[in-house]
Amino acid sequence: MKDYQVRLASIVEDFGTPQGGEAAVDVERYRGRVPDAVIEFWQQNGTGIILNGYFQFCDPDAYASIMKFVFSGDSQIDAEQTHVLGFGAFGTIIAWNEVHQNVTIDLVNGQVSCQALVNGKTYDPNVAVTSELMLLDSPTIDEYDAEAEKLFKPARSKLGKLGVGQIYGFRPILALGGNRALASLTIYEASPHMAILAQAHELQLMDNAPFPPQPVRVIGS
Repeated sequence: MKDYQVRLASIVEDFGTPQGGEAAVDVERYRGRVPDAVIEFWQQNGTGIILNGYFQFCDPDAYASIMKFVFSGDSQIDAEQTHVLGFGAFGTIIAWNEVHQNVTIDLVNGQVSCQALVNGKTYDPNVAVTSELMLLDSPTIDEYDAEAEKLFKPARSKLGKLGVGQIYGFRPILALGGNRALASLTIYEASPHMAILAQAHELQLMDNAPFPPQPVRVIGS
């Protein structure tokens, strides 16, 4: 068994098998465009919800239009080469770029992370992507209220569990004056709400090496 296959097994062991995914991903469409580890994960587990809705794996094709909204006109990150692997309960997207490897898009806060682009260091693709997927329970995927309290569990208790293709979101969105509060959250269909968030404000490419992370440039420039 290859090292990345051991990692894949640990991801399923730790987080569970995705539940509720609809159609199977057309893996041949993405073979050679995403790491072999992702292809194997799709073949063995499909897509759907894990961790009670904290994250869900998806068919990249269903969210390709969001990549166009986010990266249209960008000089370095090509939307056509960026494939959504899944997203968190508030819409933080985990994606794979064919050139720059792992990409994280925090639509609520307007930030894009792509460390290989920032520091010029790439790794074995299977190691890089599984390293990212092993952190899907990270608190960075949660959203926080004005008092810096996590919102996922309170939102799930108040609004109910998310279905496939749904996320929690603020109404109105923060970029339009919404409040960081549990009372402001509702359940949205993921794709249209992501499209709104992607167009609501400028997204910044961030360098996560320093603390706090520092903006590098505006996405789309």
